[in-house]
Amino acid sequence: MDINILKAKRKSLRAAFSMCGNGISNRIEIETLGKNEVSALYKQLQDKSSRLETTQEEKSDFLLKSDGLKEIYQEDFSKAEEILPNFFTVRS
Repeated sequence: MDINILKAKRKSLRAAFSMCGNGISNRIEIETLGKNEVSALYKQLQDKSSRLETTQEEKSDFLLKSDGLKEIYQEDFSKAEEILPNFFTVRS
């Protein structure tokens, strides 16, 4: 698989994750949600997080297999770490 395809996939998943997280935060601030609604929103966020994590693992594996791409892996890993606080903020 091409690294650019993995990058594009991850970028779109990160955007979807951020939009979902922001949407959930906004709804929680504006509305009083029932337990079922919160559960459904949480499952959406978990799904996006899981898909993002899978794509990140695929990309990391690809980068680690290539000798010349290990430096890019380090940069990529740092970028992936940036999104974790958003997940934990929305989750709490």
